Amino acid sequence: MSESQVLTGRPYEWLSEEDRLSVETPSWHKGAIIAVIHFAAYFGSLYGALGPFPFFVNFAASVVNGFCLGLLFIIGHDCVHKCYFPNLRANQIMGRITFLPSGHSASLWETGHNRFHHGKTNYKGVDYVWAPMSVTEYRAASPFRRFLERHNRGLLGQIFNYPISIWIPKIILPIAPETRGQWRRYFWDSVFVVVGQAFIITAILTLGKMWHPERSLLAIFVIGWFLPMLVWNFLASFSFFLHHAHEDTHWFDKAEDWSFYNSCIEGTVHMEIKELKWLGLYFNVMEHTAHHAMSTIPIYNLDRASKLLKERYGEAVTTYQFTLRDYWRILAACKLYDFENRHWTDFEGRQTGPALENRKANIPVAAE
Repeated sequence: MSESQVLTGRPYEWLSEEDRLSVETPSWHKGAIIAVIHFAAYFGSLYGALGPFPFFVNFAASVVNGFCLGLLFIIGHDCVHKCYFPNLRANQIMGRITFLPSGHSASLWETGHNRFHHGKTNYKGVDYVWAPMSVTEYRAASPFRRFLERHNRGLLGQIFNYPISIWIPKIILPIAPETRGQWRRYFWDSVFVVVGQAFIITAILTLGKMWHPERSLLAIFVIGWFLPMLVWNFLASFSFFLHHAHEDTHWFDKAEDWSFYNSCIEGTVHMEIKELKWLGLYFNVMEHTAHHAMSTIPIYNLDRASKLLKERYGEAVTTYQFTLRDYWRILAACKLYDFENRHWTDFEGRQTGPALENRKANIPVAAE
């Protein structure tokens, strides 16, 4: 393929039929083993958070339990993409079970995530995951709205963005504008989540009181439910932000400017944390470009798919080794987006990243 040809980013462009079969085929064996290990970690850490141990042990286990909520969520995410197990029904059942501890409706998540986020990645007005305000919008906004945006795009936003912007208004009950008109479609999933969460909280309070009679129900609730959910929501906000925020990624507000290639290949980040490779699923989920290029690849095959993707597109894939310095730089740079000139800015409107047409990695590795 010559550089003058239009790149699409579609699977046929970077995967042979043999490679596609190898990375896209789900495995009962891998899926079952991973699920058993992660459920064991979830229930084990929950016991550590509630059990008859010193408070510092309960606290540490509570934080670990929040991370385990995220690992179960990753399994559910793959199930809703119908790619974790080879069977549709098994994916539907496992998706609902693994989403329950973090309080997510599988059908509402499928609508918001699969249809809107994957359907039009980085397209403002459709994709609502960390969508930036434009410079014009920000300057026209009220002082309070500007304050909220500054908070949202800062460090505290990494804690509160996901629960306030996505989870509570969109993923528990069908009350968001895009789902309320078809609320019957989501009704039973919402009932399952609400009743299931009530059961989980009741079980946490009951077990916590049995093992620590001297503790108040409020203290048990905080250590057994609230703190793990806070940790999980931070991980969700932090991860989703770094998936789609970088000086070299770009957003679009006009249909004629948006393309699958610009948004999913060049506009989604492949981040590596080598020191945390032992974290398994969480490490893999940060290799996000391959997931957007082909969302039917199971999480446990994503590392191989990522290698094939980068072999084809080279530096067109925004890739970096995570460090705290990178994190602070990206957090400072990706405040607002100038859709007219197509680059990131700070809150004062100063350019903080290359314009789309000047992006160094625009030219991919030529296919042989």
